[in-house]
Parts: sequence; C-alpha cells; structure tokens
Amino acid sequence: MELGITIPLQKHLKIKELSYGGITDLFFCWELHIIRFQKKNLLIVVNASNRFCCIMAGMMAKDWNAIAQRAEEAIRKGFASEGYTEEQIARYFAIAGIPIMTKTHGRRPVAGLNRAIERLFYIPIPAEEQLYQSLWSLEVNRDLCHAAGFDGWDEPWRFLQRDMQRVGIQ
Repeated sequence: MELGITIPLQKHLKIKELSYGGITDLFFCWELHIIRFQKKNLLIVVNASNRFCCIMAGMMAKDWNAIAQRAEEAIRKGFASEGYTEEQIARYFAIAGIPIMTKTHGRRPVAGLNRAIERLFYIPIPAEEQLYQSLWSLEVNRDLCHAAGFDGWDEPWRFLQRDMQRVGIQ
C-alpha cells in the first residue's frame, strides 16, 4: 500500500524527500494531507482510485510520528463505518501490502483530495472527541463526484464498493 504524502504534510512531518511509488492499481494508494479546520490539525486520508475519505482530528505529536499507523487506523474505521467486516478489511490490507510513504499519485487523485476537502468546509458539524471523525467522513463520502479510477459521477462510498468487488472482496 502506498501513502502519497502531500508537500504540506511532508513539511509538517519534516520529511526531506520521497520517491515515486510503483503500484499500478490506485485502489491500493492513498493521498495523505494536513489541513487546519475548526482550530484543529486534520489528517485527511483519501483513496487515489475512488476518493473514499477518512478524517482524523486532534492528533498529538506522537500520532503524527506514527503517520502510517494512524492512516491505517483511519482506513480501517472508515471501511468499518461502511459496513465492511473485520475479515473483509483484513483481506484488503493483506492484498495492499505493507504501507510505504511516497509522493502523491498524480493530478486526478490529488484533485479528488482537494474536492473532498472542499466538501468538508460545507459541513457545520463540530469535531467529535475521538481521533476518527466518523460524521465528517460520512458526509464527505456522500458527495457526488468524479473519481480517478472511474468514469462518470457517483459517491465515493459507491466507488469504494465497486473497487472492493473488482478485487474480490465482497
């Protein structure tokens, strides 16, 4: 699994240089970004293929230092919130492989990340007390959009379903 780190997040994490990834299936690639929203630094984790978004808020320094683990936690919680079982989630991570940090995965996936962030700014719900922001993530994943791995319009959670079915996770 590749975690594409945006330049602002690279600066926040003090990462000097990242290489390009080698995975050709964008379903196993995620874009990670940091933004300031409601007086909190947010970790935005967006799938490069289907624009499925998972949001974490209120992370401490120790969480930022364990960015790959926090991203995996966000993805697991996001999948679970869409009704995927622990077995299905484990299968996804088994297929995806060990997470490695890379540069982002091109213009279309980054555009999807930016659109997810735009949608977030229209949600008037305050942050929840836990790290994973289930309500924000749910709302962003119900936005009609284009996704890099698909033609046409749909919602990210539906694109996620189609990707899961495509790789045999049902």
